[in-house]
Amino acid sequence: MRFFIIAYIISGYFVHFTVAQNEHNQTGGLRCYSCASTGGNNYCEDYNTYKQAMDGKGYEKVKKDCTPPYNVTCMIESFEVLGNTVSHIRGCSDGIHFSFSSNLQANRSAYERLEKLTTNNETACVWDGQNQVCLTKCDTNFCNGPQLEEVINNATVTKVSSLLMLLVIFASTIFQR
Repeated sequence: MRFFIIAYIISGYFVHFTVAQNEHNQTGGLRCYSCASTGGNNYCEDYNTYKQAMDGKGYEKVKKDCTPPYNVTCMIESFEVLGNTVSHIRGCSDGIHFSFSSNLQANRSAYERLEKLTTNNETACVWDGQNQVCLTKCDTNFCNGPQLEEVINNATVTKVSSLLMLLVIFASTIFQR
């Protein structure tokens, strides 16, 4: 019976530690997908890039902890010329400055819509007569990509703790014999 109690306490500590570690990762500040590529059909536009990053199977660099002053919003910016993707950018932002802010001076009035865009995760696009620029702004963790959960999440913790408890009960019955 003592073994059962000790094992139960250890499994409870494991669950608490894992949940606390996960909560620290999620509440330590805004976290965004961060990626920049040129051309169409690139890894920044590929769902699997983000799925593998969240599963811990690669592309870890696309998960970024945002730092001031670029910790206000997550964003996605796409820039196209004549229907061809020139760049695709995901990252942390101050919510004010984007690549089109300084690079495209030809028709400033076309970009007012993007400059006034709210952080509701809706995408707006503008055409200035030569270029199409699309922008998405949002303000929750990893909102600028597929909505995936990190590997260490409450569901995984529950499964692991349930398995540990099953093993504890099984071991307890063996040692009582």
